[in-house]
This record gives sequence, C-alpha cells and structure tokens, in this order.
Amino acid sequence: MVGAKKPEIFQAFLGSCVGITLCDRESGIGGLIHLLLPEPPSIDASWKPEVSATTGLPAFIKALISLGARKKRLEACIAGGALIDPLSKTDLILDIGGRTSEIAQKILDSEGIRITQREIGGYFSCRLSLNMETLESSIDPISIPAPPTDGIVFTPPGPEQLDKAITNLLPIPQVALKIIRMIDNDSFSFRDIAKEILQDQVLSARILKLCNSVWVHSALRVNSVEKALLRIGEKSLFPIALAVSMENFITYTNYGYSLCKGGLFNHSVYTANVSRKMAEITGKAAADLAYTAGLLHDIGKVVLDQYMNRAYPLFYRTLRQTDGDLKAAEKQFFGISHTDAGHRLAQQWDLPDSISQAILNHHCPEAAASHRDLVHLVHIADYTGYRFMVGHDLEKMNGSGLEKSLKAIDFDSGQFSILLTTPQFSHFSATA
Repeated sequence: MVGAKKPEIFQAFLGSCVGITLCDRESGIGGLIHLLLPEPPSIDASWKPEVSATTGLPAFIKALISLGARKKRLEACIAGGALIDPLSKTDLILDIGGRTSEIAQKILDSEGIRITQREIGGYFSCRLSLNMETLESSIDPISIPAPPTDGIVFTPPGPEQLDKAITNLLPIPQVALKIIRMIDNDSFSFRDIAKEILQDQVLSARILKLCNSVWVHSALRVNSVEKALLRIGEKSLFPIALAVSMENFITYTNYGYSLCKGGLFNHSVYTANVSRKMAEITGKAAADLAYTAGLLHDIGKVVLDQYMNRAYPLFYRTLRQTDGDLKAAEKQFFGISHTDAGHRLAQQWDLPDSISQAILNHHCPEAAASHRDLVHLVHIADYTGYRFMVGHDLEKMNGSGLEKSLKAIDFDSGQFSILLTTPQFSHFSATA
C-alpha cells in the first residue's frame, strides 16, 4: 500500500510476519508492506513477489520512488517477526519471522534507508499503523478492547436455549447449499454454478460489482452478469460464489470471535484458500471440497457469537486462565464448544459427511470417523491462519498436532512456507 498524504490509516496485524513503513515527509509520500516470507518458496512466476522480503521490499521502495519519494529521505519503521506462544518444533525450525526481519534490515541498510523505529522478535503479536495524513508510524501490542464491565452479569445458556439458537439461526443461503452438494457429488460445471448465480439477484449484483472493482485489475467495465462470470473464469468462479453467498451468514459483532471488522469471515476465507492449496499440492482431497470445508469449519462460532457479547470480558479472562484452550472456555461458559455447535448446525442443514467431519474435528483430526485426510488439511490451514494472520480471530491454537497432520498428508514441514503465499484476505468481500 503506497500513496500521498490523505486522511487514511494503513495497518498490518503482525505475528511472525514482518511489517515495514517507509515515508518521505518532504514529498508527502509513504506506504506500508506486509512481508510473510524471507524469500520466495519457488521460482514459479505464479508466486506473489510482494510477500517475500527479497523481492517485495525492493519493489516497495521502487513504487515509492515512482510516486515522487527520494530514497535518501526515506525513513523506515519495522515490526513483527515474533515467535507467538505456544511454540511448536516446526516454528523454531522454520524461524520464518527471524529470517524475514533479518533480510529486510539488510536490504534497508544496503539502500541507505534509516530505521527510526524497530520492534522485532519477541513472543507477542502487534499492530503496525501508518497515519497517511501525518506520515507517523506506530507499533502497538494487539490486545482485546475493554468494554465497560459495570453491571455485567452473564448467565450461561441452557440446552433448550442452545437448541433454539441453532434452530432459529439465519438459514444457509440456498445457492450456497446447492453449490456445496454439487461439490460433494463431484457433479458440477462452470455452466451449472453460473446458472445458480443468475437465479440469485443479490449474488449476481455482487459478482458484477466485483468484476468492476480494482481487484480484477481491468480498465474494461462489464455491464452484464454473464460477461462478469466469463471474466472471473471457471477456476475462480466456485470459491468466489460460495464465499460471497456465505459472507452475510458468517457475521461479526463488536465483542465476539472477530477481533476486527469481518475478522471471522476473513479467517474463514483464508483457511479455505490454504485448504484448497494443500489439496492441490498433496492430492489428498478434491481441491473444491477442501475449500468448502475450510470456509465452513468455524460456523459453530456463528451460533455462539450471539452469547459472546454478554460473556465478554469474563470469557477472555477464562481463556487466558485455560492457556488459550478455546474449546474448554466455550464449554465452561456456553456448555458446548464451537466444533460441537457447528456439527449440530451442519446436521440441521444436512451437509455432506465430509464437511461435517471437518467442522467437528478440525481441532483433533485423529478423532475424525471418516474423511481424515480432508480434516488434516483443514487443521493445518486453520493453524496457518492463526499463526500468520493474527489480529482477526480470537482463537489460539496449540501446534502440538501440526507435525502429525503434516505427516498424515505426506507434506514436508520444509515446504510449509509455500502455504504463506496463499492470499490472506477476501478481496471480493464488501466488509474486508
């Protein structure tokens, strides 16, 4: 993100990843880059160069200069590169954050760019912000905002209330359910999905809006849904249609599972994208099925989110006391975990068993009664989102089962960095 002075704030939520702001105060030019890797995991041109320090940082500097900044006047602020607790053996072996920050600092030194503020390493996540109106950078620890606590009384919901909450929940969009069943039966085509989209006016309008947005990187506007679908293409149509149709369902609240606007939805889309990528690499599950399972893995949080406002901040205090064990804290407060609530919702919707197993067992893939490879994929993707997309979703995950899941799907932990080039956010999302 680069630009001239304007009333806007650029932000990056950082864990092991590294964020850098660069500003030329005299010309009024500045920007922020979010680096996930020290170097590209592959020479394949399809990998995004902007996510790696060796390729992204030089391009970032060049982009600022092209806007009128002078290299000798640039000032840098660098943050991130932490080892987020709890640590796994894989985290220590990869040391992605440490290597990324080291390479970034060497590049800045070689370019003669002065680092005026630096907070890297450690064991805590942070938020790097750049005020584009003042070109001032700030580094703040990520913490849960504290709402008023006076007079808060929380009464856990009983079994009947939970049953009613699940029954009365906003129904799954019909077009999403049809697409999911097509995927499970492996009986769909571009034409089939396009037909369903054309019958849904809201979804059609959002698809058309997407194709005329900057995300598509085209100066040619389209004025019909049919042309929009052709522009998106067969490979991208399914994940976009499913995610857009589910966005309103996977909602957020001020003090719920989402730690920022649209946080739960963005985490779900990221998990879906990584699940799909791993399925393509390993061949352990159909890529579209893996995407669907990743997108829906946390739907149980939607059920419990309506109680989270009343439980806050007591819930978060218990979460810290239980060493971040989200399921234990949920059972203590709500009498049910988000995985069990999600599984019950999946049964009510009559979702395929493959999706239901991923929803129920994505925290413990070994417990899955069937489709275990798919559940392992979602577990790894969920953990990847927790580690490298911090500040969006409340959940903390223990990485003790990561190596077992990687081994189960024959994925070398040395290739783990490949997953970090997966798109982080839902560019088509209206709330992202």
